[in-house]
Amino acid sequence: MTRRTQFRILVALTLGWMVWAGLSLVDRPESFTLRVVDDVGIPIDQAVVAKGSRQLGLTGADGLVVLHSSDIPIQVSAPGHIPTTLSLPTRGSETVDAVLKARLLRGRVVDATGHPVAEAVVTAGSGVATSDAGGRFTVRGAEPGVVRVERPAWEPTMMEWAGGPGETEITIEPLRIKAVHITGEAVAERLDEFVAMAIETELNGLMVDLKEESGLVLYESTVPMVEEVGAAAALFDLDEVVAVAQARDLYLIGRIVAFQDPIAALSAPTMSVWDAATNMPFTSNGQYFLDPTDPGARAYAIDLAVEACQMGVDEVQFDYVRFPDSRPESVTFKAGVTVDIRTQSIRSFLLEAVAALHPEGCAVAADVFGFVTTARDDGGIGQHWVDIAMVVDVVSPMIYPSHYSTGWYGFDEPGEHPGPVVDRALADGLGRLPRQLVVRPWLQDFGYDSSQVRAQIEMAEERGLGWMLWNAYSNVTTDALLPAG
Repeated sequence: MTRRTQFRILVALTLGWMVWAGLSLVDRPESFTLRVVDDVGIPIDQAVVAKGSRQLGLTGADGLVVLHSSDIPIQVSAPGHIPTTLSLPTRGSETVDAVLKARLLRGRVVDATGHPVAEAVVTAGSGVATSDAGGRFTVRGAEPGVVRVERPAWEPTMMEWAGGPGETEITIEPLRIKAVHITGEAVAERLDEFVAMAIETELNGLMVDLKEESGLVLYESTVPMVEEVGAAAALFDLDEVVAVAQARDLYLIGRIVAFQDPIAALSAPTMSVWDAATNMPFTSNGQYFLDPTDPGARAYAIDLAVEACQMGVDEVQFDYVRFPDSRPESVTFKAGVTVDIRTQSIRSFLLEAVAALHPEGCAVAADVFGFVTTARDDGGIGQHWVDIAMVVDVVSPMIYPSHYSTGWYGFDEPGEHPGPVVDRALADGLGRLPRQLVVRPWLQDFGYDSSQVRAQIEMAEERGLGWMLWNAYSNVTTDALLPAG
């Protein structure tokens, strides 16, 4: 065999090996772009490209990183994904895809009774998913380790995940908050008294008025409408209240009276419910209402709520989230007042509130009349039990037995049977819930002795519910409360 023949054979063998290894001398570029995507084609940000222990680069938000051809083979990894090693076939190519299979955490969120819990946020590292109506979730890009499950007004839950396959069932519990109504004046003058009450008794929350029935805003607000309508009162420092609540691990609820507002109705009449007969904002029994269909009126309440959340309130409770309950035919609303308009207006307002407050970390609550738990319609005020329960995190029926008229629940004098009235109202409401949410009733703490107040509390607690005691002046029947522990 001649030397020329031997040389040709050697060249052929060398080129063949290089082609097999993807190292064409002719077509191989000096650098190339690596595109890292997951198994459904979504670019992966901050994927690590390395050769052995040496990091070569990180991908950007577009999943791209520029590398040198001499670096191959390379390892590609990203949190929540299965890493891969790549020997690059670069013949005629300047962009190469690396596909990383996402780790999947699948499962179901349920309550203690096994019922599915929707809208729970499941977080595993940088992977996040929200449970559906059946409680089911799939976290793409899940990272082994601590998994956190959260839903507004529910206890945050954590578990360890080893990263393996299969479905995980996670149980979460609603927060069972026990609180009393604290007026703005009481916050300003007696906050220490209520904090001590929470320490010494079964109470575990503070429920403070932020905007009251008078229309006054009771903390120092920067929402422009407060000054525009003359509603600023600034009786207390909300930052201080938040700090006190956090220091004592007390759940903080801020109550905002939404649509009953004499100050704004008279100062900004274009937002008010209008009475064509008097050509003035509508008034009845000293009450003035903002129009629940008016965008400005709705924005005013939500702007205050967002501000309160940003200041550290855990939950915003909207009261008077309704149409006026007694009105003549001369009363007009911008969008009309048919039953569909009423119910849709209240529901859409609460949906707007949820969309605005959930990103701030706040739960959204709505107060409703007590009869709403039993009524099949909206009572003429837009409060339809099922519609509202489909939207909010917490619904609080105001079950004040003395406010029920003769015949309710079979009693000639419902007010004389506080425990049974609360029992039956709750039974009706809980039996008609369209999904799992927190029901925390307002209970009557006026006109009753401690045993009658306690009888109401026990009806709520028999169903595993939290509760709030209403007294307009914050004069709490402390003898009705159990000691702490």
